[in-house]
Amino acid sequence: MSRNVTVNLGLFLLVLLLSLVAYFEPGINQPVEKITLTHLTPKDVSYIRISDNRGRDLVMQKQQGHWLMINPYKKPANEQRINQLLDITTTRSFSQFKIPDGRLAEFGLEPPSIHLQLNDLMLEIGGNESIKFRRYVRVGEQLHLINNGYHHHLMAQADDFVSKTKEANP
Repeated sequence: MSRNVTVNLGLFLLVLLLSLVAYFEPGINQPVEKITLTHLTPKDVSYIRISDNRGRDLVMQKQQGHWLMINPYKKPANEQRINQLLDITTTRSFSQFKIPDGRLAEFGLEPPSIHLQLNDLMLEIGGNESIKFRRYVRVGEQLHLINNGYHHHLMAQADDFVSKTKEANP
């Protein structure tokens, strides 16, 4: 083969290869696995307990399809607030890692500011990381970083979880 044919064939193969790479875009649009904070979904939860270091202890339980506050009051619960709180079960965990030995204080977990029990699963709520202000949450021996959008529900007082509808409060 002449030199020109060889060069042209090489250039053709290079263009073909680049066209295939551009068309198939390897490495782009790879589905990102969304790791959630818990294995639960909001519908799985029938018991919620929120407690903190100040002595606040709120208990809500689902009975016959409706949420009731059990402690400190025995009243129908604000189902909308509870449903918003329960979205924490499926919230994205941006980072997960095993808790380094003896370093709980670095993550605001010695002691945790809030304990959130969902059925039998305990979540310990810690501090914020300093870059994106995501919240540290301990689930078992794993530490997760989640968006901080649930903290106002976790800090709410008992009255905020009581239903405000007239039917619920005769």
